[in-house]
Amino acid sequence: MTRKELTFTRIIRSRGMGVLIGLAAVFMTLQAELAGKIPHLGDFRTVAFPTPSSWLGAGSLSMWLNLLIVLATGAVMIVINRHFNLLRTTSAFFAAYFVFITACTPVVMGQLGASSLLALIMMGAVWLIFSIYNQRISSRRVFLTFFLIGLGQLTEYSFALYIPVFIAALGQMRIFTLKKILAAILGNITPAWITWGLGLVPEPEIPQFCFTPPSMLFDGQADWPLLSAAALTLLTGFLFGNINLIKIIGFNAQARAYNGVLTLLSIATGIFAIVNFTNLPLYITLLNACVAFQVGHFFRFTVMRRGYIAVVTLMAAYLGIYIWDMLS
Repeated sequence: MTRKELTFTRIIRSRGMGVLIGLAAVFMTLQAELAGKIPHLGDFRTVAFPTPSSWLGAGSLSMWLNLLIVLATGAVMIVINRHFNLLRTTSAFFAAYFVFITACTPVVMGQLGASSLLALIMMGAVWLIFSIYNQRISSRRVFLTFFLIGLGQLTEYSFALYIPVFIAALGQMRIFTLKKILAAILGNITPAWITWGLGLVPEPEIPQFCFTPPSMLFDGQADWPLLSAAALTLLTGFLFGNINLIKIIGFNAQARAYNGVLTLLSIATGIFAIVNFTNLPLYITLLNACVAFQVGHFFRFTVMRRGYIAVVTLMAAYLGIYIWDMLS
């Protein structure tokens, strides 16, 4: 690499550039709001409380609250990285990348919904799970991890899909015991137990599931910019995940366990997004967060081998999708 390329790479990975990218993401969301390009997004299969998208309705207050939640998710990602040395770097570029690519799908970024709550809760759960690696006295934090997931389940059934993911994560953290499983079960049912025990909401109805043929994507009503962004994110996660795997294998057991949990979460979210494609926006924010970790790994591993080219190209592709969405 030339001296100019090294300087450019350092600028991209700097804290100042991360702040600028975050501000650009906020500006892009404001532009989409002013242009009326944020259609109301209804979430599905609520359990106890109203769907998050109906808490505030459409408008600037919903947009700003969602922006704060997404930024808070990015902050949690930075804390996870610095506390557990996940990416072997203190650069916060990966978090800025997450906020940016989420802003490139205004329908998700521009309004409060279950998508941002899912990402924030799952990153919080990951933080808790990482903190109990190989610790025998950890039942309270296992309880709290599944308590968070249980809270999410009260607003969206799809949160329950992540229960087996975090049960498997207990094995990755080397604490897979009967006591921890019981703590997980109790933690998960406690929010519902409190909610219906106090009579705060009526008893839940059994959800009605139906099969939707994929052909509906071609009926002219599909959100093609959103689908394109999701496809690009899935492809990036698959390619970079496989490239990073070669390096991650050489990490110590604890670091491999941490990255194993993130990989498991990424794969599960990708599968859920594909299978439950009618509720695709729900998974976009969390999928972006998971893939941002993979992009951070890739950039760290290729920092001296022109890795900036791939990263900048990806950001340009997402920006193109955003412009497409704004002009459509």
